[in-house]
Amino acid sequence: MSKIFLMKSFLSLIRWNQLLLIVFIQYVMRYAVVQPLVRLYGFDLQLSAFTFFCLVLSTVCTAAAGYAINDYFDVRTDSINRPDRVVVGKHIGRRKAMLTHIVLSLAGVLLGGYVTWRAGVAHLVILFIMVAGVLWLYSFTYKRQFLIGNLIVALFVAFVPLLTLMDIPLLNQTYRQQLLDAHTNLTLVILWVLAFSGFSFLVSLSREIVRDTEDFEGDKAYGFRSIVLVLGTNAAKWAVTGIHSLLVIALGCLFWFFLAKNLEGQIDFLTFFYFLFFLIVPLVYTGWKMFLAKDGKDYHIIGRWMNAILIAGICYGFVVLYMCR
Repeated sequence: MSKIFLMKSFLSLIRWNQLLLIVFIQYVMRYAVVQPLVRLYGFDLQLSAFTFFCLVLSTVCTAAAGYAINDYFDVRTDSINRPDRVVVGKHIGRRKAMLTHIVLSLAGVLLGGYVTWRAGVAHLVILFIMVAGVLWLYSFTYKRQFLIGNLIVALFVAFVPLLTLMDIPLLNQTYRQQLLDAHTNLTLVILWVLAFSGFSFLVSLSREIVRDTEDFEGDKAYGFRSIVLVLGTNAAKWAVTGIHSLLVIALGCLFWFFLAKNLEGQIDFLTFFYFLFFLIVPLVYTGWKMFLAKDGKDYHIIGRWMNAILIAGICYGFVVLYMCR
């Protein structure tokens, strides 16, 4: 029984549910977005399924290491903000938490090095090293600073779908002559992934501001400089509303200028209704609920809505897969 409890504590430490989200995002991006778009060119993906699995595992290990070190440094604030979720020092020793961080960070970098080597861009292993280092610095100092911590988390989430472009160097190499003969390139694939990445960044940034508002008490007690503590709760609410407004405008422009018609030249009602009901309406609703929120429970519910919106945005990849059939 104690082993089962210890395993549950470890899974809580590394945020197993968030790690599953990372796996979901990367596999959807590869097989529902990148692969169908690449096949429109008549090409095939070049990284093997095993190499891509190593890429996903590298991302998961790096994120898990970040969660572990974050809990290591946040024991005091978490004891105020979410005492029922404190793991380090309560169920898992601080030394074990630090060791977990080191082992997982090393595994993430080594796996990332293998993937970049297989992709012919071995020098890009520096990205995996930098991400591991920045996540440590985030937990140690950046998350206590005004907006920097929020931006780091949002950039990491945006980095997750971007990694699925690791096939591009090999595709350019393998199909170089065909691309030259057709006077084309793989920019379309890159732009699609960038769109998903940008959406993930903005939704995550909004979610982090909501979380800062939820964690007001603990952050205040230990001298954090979150947007709520520096500018006030109203400013945080306006920031979230501004991000949601930007997202709604961006989605509207994206549909109007680029996605209004499908590959057959017909009006793409599927995209229209997907954007409207699964993205735009929830974004407007959460923006409105943010202004009505009064306590941590309200902000926690809004944060869950933001997670759902992020997943809905990624799931649009299945619409892309359908359109490319």
